[in-house]
Amino acid sequence: MIDRMAGKLINRSRIGNASSRVRRGNVEDQEALRRATLDAAMRLFQAQGLHGVTMRAVAAEVGVSAMALYRYFPNKAGLLRGLWEFAITELNGLINAALANPDLNFRQKLRAAINVFLAYYEARPDYYRLIFMTEQAYVESVESRWTEAPIYQEVLMMAQNLSKAVAQEIGGDPARARLASDLRYALSTGYLHARLINTRYPWQDLTALRIQAVEQIATSVENCLKC
Repeated sequence: MIDRMAGKLINRSRIGNASSRVRRGNVEDQEALRRATLDAAMRLFQAQGLHGVTMRAVAAEVGVSAMALYRYFPNKAGLLRGLWEFAITELNGLINAALANPDLNFRQKLRAAINVFLAYYEARPDYYRLIFMTEQAYVESVESRWTEAPIYQEVLMMAQNLSKAVAQEIGGDPARARLASDLRYALSTGYLHARLINTRYPWQDLTALRIQAVEQIATSVENCLKC
């Protein structure tokens, strides 16, 4: 989690004089406080939901004044946006690791990427709710549109490049890579919503459902590339 990355400067317990430990102009200290703030926000989100994530509550959790946090996050939407970027970055790293397997062809890598995507959110349902069901995580500001975030652009290009590679491997049309990638995303999030949100439905065999979902999503992508 984020708090393990913050080092010795700030830990998960409250530290009454944390703000004095952030040395003025020290980038490492500032980044540690920012990460500790995001970790506190995620703990509050997991425990109390969206309404529990306030600047005052997060500041109290970290052990600094609420005003200190405004130096790093302009408002609550900024906090949620920070959590969004952390989760997307972590997931992107896991998918890249799966794609780096030299023993897989591109069709197999497509399935591996889908599997990692589904597994990530199945293991972190709070992240799914935050990213896909919390509108404030996508609030656009004067400084930045979420679609212009570097990590979003990186994920988008990775998905399209994989679709192009699959198209070439199966004799499809690489020009349809963006459409195929969008289809993969739509189908994957649809499965996750059914799996994580529609929990009252009497699913017969979740393991079999997951296996079939991965294969059907990948097959749909390939069919899209062949059209």
